[in-house]
Amino acid sequence: MNTTVPADVGRVSRKGLPVLVIDDNEMDREIIVRHLDKAWPFESDMVLDQAGDGREALQKINGQRYALIVLDWKLPHVGGGEVLRHIRGNGVRIPVVVLSGLKRVDIAEDLDKLCAAFLNKDEMTPDTFHQAIASSLRLLGMAV
Repeated sequence: MNTTVPADVGRVSRKGLPVLVIDDNEMDREIIVRHLDKAWPFESDMVLDQAGDGREALQKINGQRYALIVLDWKLPHVGGGEVLRHIRGNGVRIPVVVLSGLKRVDIAEDLDKLCAAFLNKDEMTPDTFHQAIASSLRLLGMAV
């Protein structure tokens, strides 16, 4: 389920680094994109792609290489944990930021071992999003 990118988001373009935002709530996706636009740490613009559930996300991930994946933990059909394990199980080294309304302690997965940063949706700001992106890069041995 692709959605239209808000017209006032500045760093989204047709050329740049591809980013996949996965969330089943359209309003949450819009908020994520707005924060991501302000938190974006790279010189290149982002090319935004979106998925509304885990199945759609897996199809997109299997057909496209992304520079960053923003992954909601609670998704219909295929959950965020399964999407993340699929990514890592296939040896794909893409920075991943896991978002959730849950607290980190409520997610049983070892996100650090899966090289994914965590950000609570209630605590999401451009600054905390930037820190989560940087953390996901560090977990993969990359630098911002």
